[in-house]
Amino acid sequence: MSLMINSEISKQYLLEEDAIEGFRKAVANNQIRLALQVLVEIVDAFMEGFEVLMEESDDNESEQDATNAAEQKEEVAVENNSKTEEKEPVKVAAKKETKTAEQK
Repeated sequence: MSLMINSEISKQYLLEEDAIEGFRKAVANNQIRLALQVLVEIVDAFMEGFEVLMEESDDNESEQDATNAAEQKEEVAVENNSKTEEKEPVKVAAKKETKTAEQK
């Protein structure tokens, strides 16, 4: 897989549309200033690519955090419901039968 970065400077002065090939050509010809100008365009292209990747990873992380938080809330709610059921058992008490004077 070959990476192609378009460069106007490389295209204009070195007749190379690909910035990387233009950079190599400028270095081979000892055109240091021209090589640095092309290199700036290459670095800018890489920075743009990294920014896009970082934004995507931040979005994915925030979605995962939201999902994890929702799952944790559901787990806490389930635990709270089970604890309240355990705390409130049904109390059945047997009443003592007392006989009144008339029944004796």
